[in-house]
Amino acid sequence: MPTPEEIESLRQLDRDHLLHPNVVLGEFEDTGGTIIVSGEGATVRDIDGREYIDAIGALWLANIGYGRPELAAVAAAQMRQLPFWSLFYGWSNAPAIRLAAEMARIAPEAFNHAFFTSGGSEANETSIKFARLYHVRRGHPNKQIVIGLARAYHGVSYGAMTATGLERVREGYAPLVGAFEHIAGAYCYRCPFGKTYPECQLFCADEIERTIERLGPENVAAFIAEPVQGVGGVITPPDGYFEKVRAICDRHDVLWISDEVICGFGRTGKLFGIENWTVRPDLISCAKGITSGYLPLGASLVSDKVYLALKGDGHQTLNHGFTYSGHPVAAAVALENIRILLREGLPARAAEMGDAMRAQISALGNPYIGEVRGKGLLIGVELVRDRSSREPADVAMAVELACRRSGVILRALGGNIISISPPLVITEAQAARVVAVLDQAVRAECGSAGEAAAQ
Repeated sequence: MPTPEEIESLRQLDRDHLLHPNVVLGEFEDTGGTIIVSGEGATVRDIDGREYIDAIGALWLANIGYGRPELAAVAAAQMRQLPFWSLFYGWSNAPAIRLAAEMARIAPEAFNHAFFTSGGSEANETSIKFARLYHVRRGHPNKQIVIGLARAYHGVSYGAMTATGLERVREGYAPLVGAFEHIAGAYCYRCPFGKTYPECQLFCADEIERTIERLGPENVAAFIAEPVQGVGGVITPPDGYFEKVRAICDRHDVLWISDEVICGFGRTGKLFGIENWTVRPDLISCAKGITSGYLPLGASLVSDKVYLALKGDGHQTLNHGFTYSGHPVAAAVALENIRILLREGLPARAAEMGDAMRAQISALGNPYIGEVRGKGLLIGVELVRDRSSREPADVAMAVELACRRSGVILRALGGNIISISPPLVITEAQAARVVAVLDQAVRAECGSAGEAAAQ
């Protein structure tokens, strides 16, 4: 263990030199952050020796849990043999080849090609570029517009950020990339159209078609959506939504991109999130769970339909790539990670544990919990002042901090939504502890907020 002096020195270096995503810089200079130093299974430990149940999977991604020696061994062996070789200009490496073949084996039918990236933003950038190139190669260069959803999150690079429907992510970075459009999505608990499912007959899906017709089908390249919206509030579309999306896209020669960066690799109880529905997209973006965070890696999975268009007449170059596309060490780790996911049946475990946790939270009788939603171990808990009015209780951050003090790491999404996305190896006892701590924190913080409002 480091000495108190060494710990304080590290904290000072953190405040002085390391720029952190999504922090208030001035406040961080004063308070610093929590330094995590180790993890095992679904728990992590900070530099002061305090242990936490990680109920957010670090960043939606620690699917097989922490401390897996198999992945460390695979990475070390590959580093000794070949630490790096690129895929540019026809060069290749064995781990990338084997991973591409494995992705073709486990992905939905007719997804036989993979383009590797360093992470989720790059994966979505790639899928968007491929969607536009698909139409160019087929003689429709004006089909450029990408339609996305309000509250969607697709990344922070310029194309992915512009596709993102969360205003706070884009604030301060104008001008943004052109040819993107946002529409309201399938948020049944707070329907933006004031309707009720199923009587609405999926009016929200019809909004895609209305938007395509308004923009002109000859101008629209693709529709992009997460199977379950993560950062936007774990918004879960109702049955039939994506089936209707598929029919609309087909009618107007519009590609459908499924952003599986959060949902993929077992998180939603299926290997790919879209497999919770009966239809399939044209492109799939994935990252995070592909290595369970052990190394950076992402991919754009390309359907046969799109691949044939990208190939064109057979003499056209695919002018796109990243330095670390198909990094051999990351690819080797991904292969071992997928073996573990499948061997241990973790997607099915996520489905079982997710159903149990949602049922346990719903059974609490907590008057401040308005809706519990999600699929698998991707769970959203929406907080309200009372269930009848559904008035939001904007105490999610206070709940997050209260849970952390009790040794459970949850994540506040906006003002009144808490997300739960633990490693898929979380135990029943750990899950029960998460539910109990959440219940206590919600009652305390919502109660205190109500008392303050009444004074």
